[in-house]
Amino acid sequence: PEHDVGFPFNQRWGLKIWRAAFLYDPETEAVESRGDEWNRGRALVNGPAHCGACHTPRNLAGGREIQSRFTGNRDLPGGSNAPPITAEALEKKEWTVATLAYALESGLTPSGDAFGGSMAEVVREGTRFLTPADREAMALFLLNKDTVEAENPASN
Repeated sequence: PEHDVGFPFNQRWGLKIWRAAFLYDPETEAVESRGDEWNRGRALVNGPAHCGACHTPRNLAGGREIQSRFTGNRDLPGGSNAPPITAEALEKKEWTVATLAYALESGLTPSGDAFGGSMAEVVREGTRFLTPADREAMALFLLNKDTVEAENPASN
């Protein structure tokens, strides 16, 4: 069927202008001062998993507010929202590398609740198919830990 998007949004040339203003290469290159697992998580989170697409607020033109990356988005299509996934926000909610990696596989949170909405789809159609090492790497990056051992210094 014909789409009912009104002018000027029905003009495809406008997309070139939007891309010039808001499209950028994801930060996936390795950071030399960080470990291999953290860098693998960075590449996955910022690259193919594109977590920032939902968990980063957008401006009036729909471009991501990069300076607020991962701080959450309360204005997703369909009226849903994506919570903040910064290291500070995750730690405040008592996420650990193990619980976050498990949630990316199962969709279950540490409290026994389940991811809903778009995140349930992300797990069902995406992250559950990653290797356990990849899910752990994503959790390490999001929680800003170089190793699982770094998360619990008392056990070292």
